[in-house]
Amino acid sequence: MTFSVTLLPDLVLGCLRVKSFESAGNPENLIDFKEEDEMPLTEEKMREFVGIDSELIEGPDQVCKQMIRHWCEVMEDTNPLYQNDEYADKSKYGGIIAPPMQVQVYTMSPLWPKANREPNSMELLVAELAKQGYSSIVATEQGQEYFAPMKLGDQISYTISVDKISSEKQTVRGPGYFVTFLYKFYNQREELVCKQTFTILAYNAISKE
Repeated sequence: MTFSVTLLPDLVLGCLRVKSFESAGNPENLIDFKEEDEMPLTEEKMREFVGIDSELIEGPDQVCKQMIRHWCEVMEDTNPLYQNDEYADKSKYGGIIAPPMQVQVYTMSPLWPKANREPNSMELLVAELAKQGYSSIVATEQGQEYFAPMKLGDQISYTISVDKISSEKQTVRGPGYFVTFLYKFYNQREELVCKQTFTILAYNAISKE
């Protein structure tokens, strides 16, 4: 089973700010000189990030009826496999399963406290792009492919890697790079549950001006 969606261009996931000025009144603070040993990020250098899997990151919550109910309420999904015990027990799954598209919900890190781990290749690449001025980010496309159902009590973990990077493109938002990340989701039995691709445009909004 596969699922793909193209996100609206105006869906901005976030903007990384490379430099904040503590004293905007001081003109010297408005000039950002690079350090002598700071090297420009070439496209060849960027491609060194491709294909490096992160450590296996365990989600904070197990698959549960409460999370499934919240999802079905928001999506207005009436599939009995997700909430009707009697129906689900007689199905080939032998019980309630979670909506496949919900997989990432079970791996989202809490807003507080922040996770204590080493940055992965996605985070490192986004940070490097921001240093070079490509600090604005917009999501463009997401796709999912499903391999195993998520059952109640399953613990979902994932790895993430940089899948591919485009050459610099001139877009209506400014010059930027399309970067695709690959997520692989697993359950506690080490079964592959889902593969997800997620593409962003990291662009330089100032250059457009």
